[in-house]
Amino acid sequence: MAANSFVCWPKRVVTGAGSLQELGEIIKEMKKSRVLVITDTVMKDFPVVKDTMTDLKKQGLVVSLFCEIGPNPTEEMVHNAVAVMKEETPEVIVCIGGGSPIDTGKTANVVYTHGGTVNDYDIAIGGIMKITPKLLPLIAIPTTSGSGTEVTYVGVITDTKKQTKFGVLSPLLIPDVAIIDPELTVSMPANLTAFTGIDALTHCIEAYTSIVEFPPADALALHGVRMISRTLRTAVNEPNNLKAREEMATASMMAGTSFSLNGLGACHALAHQLSAFFGTPHGLANAVLLPLIMKFNMPVRLQKFADIAQAMGADINNMPVEEAAQKALEMVEKLCEDVGVPKHLDDVQVTKEMIPDLVERALGDGVINTNARPAAYEDVEKLFLDFFNL
Repeated sequence: MAANSFVCWPKRVVTGAGSLQELGEIIKEMKKSRVLVITDTVMKDFPVVKDTMTDLKKQGLVVSLFCEIGPNPTEEMVHNAVAVMKEETPEVIVCIGGGSPIDTGKTANVVYTHGGTVNDYDIAIGGIMKITPKLLPLIAIPTTSGSGTEVTYVGVITDTKKQTKFGVLSPLLIPDVAIIDPELTVSMPANLTAFTGIDALTHCIEAYTSIVEFPPADALALHGVRMISRTLRTAVNEPNNLKAREEMATASMMAGTSFSLNGLGACHALAHQLSAFFGTPHGLANAVLLPLIMKFNMPVRLQKFADIAQAMGADINNMPVEEAAQKALEMVEKLCEDVGVPKHLDDVQVTKEMIPDLVERALGDGVINTNARPAAYEDVEKLFLDFFNL
């Protein structure tokens, strides 16, 4: 009988309202004094970043900042971060923000400590074998509830020349500490709360219906579905509801762990292309694609989708499994509608001539390998054509 082996969770997870206040002591416990804060161009002006840097300096730490990061971080952003690291010689990295700053921090850490370019560590060319334990300690502090990257071992980067996304992956990339403070998510606008929340739901659904079936991951994914479905509407409509924010933050963390173990699927494979080609924010790309991919996968995962419907609150007792599975799709579509997820990307202009390239790239995306249902060229082509109404 084959043994099961898995890696998940940071070495330390600190949760709860006000937990950000522990940051200074955590760094001191590491016996580090030089800190690089990595955030994005928007977050740099928020009190969470300014106040955190001020507080760390008051505690006697040497603090520098890198903030030139936008949505869907690129190799250039990573290399710019590395340049700052070479100037500032930090001993610990603190990433504050959504998935973009944390993924940038993870991958810049690799390049800074190992050399080369971030492209050298692409999982598709064996990059995982090049990453060793000489990484700097990294503390992840999410300000959104969606990516789950604060507990995962991957950083996703956009290759602007090839117009594609690639993953830098290693168990060593799991942050040393994740500080999950729901107070930091209160300032998220409604649309970002919605898109990142459905992104977390996508992580749960793709992990639960994946070809990999690992009970601990399944349990996390299914409970994540339960938490998101009962809480996301409140988080969107009542931004200061700290209980809802805390539940979404916890669900996002659980979702990140579940897909680290079970993998993702076609929704992410297609969404990555929308982000790489058209700059569509990752959470929005997943949110608009999710119902379409659920329809595609449903015939081969009827019971799993029935479980999802039940987790979302449907009474499926005495209901045929086909009907119960369909109920999951209906409930996801209703949730997306209620929180303001658009059904189409009106600002993305696509022609039929662009579809073959999108299809090839989606098929080459590693996450499609764990999709619930095998997807051939014709399948992915039809998904794109249907999505864009071509």
